Amino acid sequence: MLGFATTPIKNPIASQRIAYYLRDVANLHYFAALKPYLDYFRQQGIHQNFLVVRQPSVDGEGSQEYAGYTHLFTTNCDLDTYDLVLTPTFLRAPERTRHTRAIQIFHGMSDKPFTYERDFSDYRLCLCVGQRQVDRLLQTPINRTMQWALVGYPKFDHPPTLPRLFDNDRKTIIYCPTWRKQGISSIERFLNNLDVVDQIRQDYNLIVKPHPNIFNPNRPFYDPAIVAQLQQIPGIKLIRSGNVMPWFAQADLFIGDISAAGYEWLYFARPAVFLNPQPGVLRRSADVASMTYLWQCGDVCDQMLELKSLIDQNLQCDRYPDQREQVLHYSVLNPRDNRATQRGIVQIENVLCSQV
Repeated sequence: MLGFATTPIKNPIASQRIAYYLRDVANLHYFAALKPYLDYFRQQGIHQNFLVVRQPSVDGEGSQEYAGYTHLFTTNCDLDTYDLVLTPTFLRAPERTRHTRAIQIFHGMSDKPFTYERDFSDYRLCLCVGQRQVDRLLQTPINRTMQWALVGYPKFDHPPTLPRLFDNDRKTIIYCPTWRKQGISSIERFLNNLDVVDQIRQDYNLIVKPHPNIFNPNRPFYDPAIVAQLQQIPGIKLIRSGNVMPWFAQADLFIGDISAAGYEWLYFARPAVFLNPQPGVLRRSADVASMTYLWQCGDVCDQMLELKSLIDQNLQCDRYPDQREQVLHYSVLNPRDNRATQRGIVQIENVLCSQV
């Protein structure tokens, strides 16, 4: 394990080629994770910065998020031609060799087990959000030799704000279903019960912000019928974005499932309800290795017909503030000190200065 340095190595840093590996421009959540570091190094003006993708075309709403960055796109995916690779995705065998100098920047705080079962032992460094992530990673034997440092969550540093989506005094609900891999998304339950959705809309503003993979035709489990159904629900605000924080800032209650976005919601100290994608199979758990660990932070909805009443109850009486804060501080180092990016930069610059 690397020491937790608080200042960078003093050696001057010569200009180097830094790859920010997205793989696909549709991976907007990857770009949101990399952006704090990219912005820092662009402002510093020393290094050459490259947004590495297979195809550089940016269409639709994604183009808004890349505004001011498209000139950095390159399709040179030979990662060994760069001095350092910063990546929030999981490098696959064809993408890396033993010579690849890569730093893993996790794009979220997932409870999904397949995240932690990957091999991180040959990354130069893994920038971990908090102790929970480290504990999960080290449960996989091959990762017990990995190099890691705790830095916090850069997306919590001064979260951006955007104009409000609703111009009224009603409470706002935000629903964030995860993607459909391994049947852990609640999106089908939601869309198959539009009468319940209509009940919610009668009393509340409703934002629906799915995992970006829901909209990505290049990903497995993509279903255009789901996208079409979401677009046809009257009265909702459907969001396609890599960064949910500006929309969370406008919401009073979060509905999730196994979505890692739920950990980002904890930052705002507001109530949550979890829509169970597999009622009778999945249950709330205090086991850190469980993919329902976050469900300790709110009521779990097993019956879709109960969702509206659970929303009402939690807005009237929040019973989980202590649990949320406990899980937040276990999951994120110093979550509200606005210094996570700075800590990550220190670790990245140490690697840039190193010849290893």
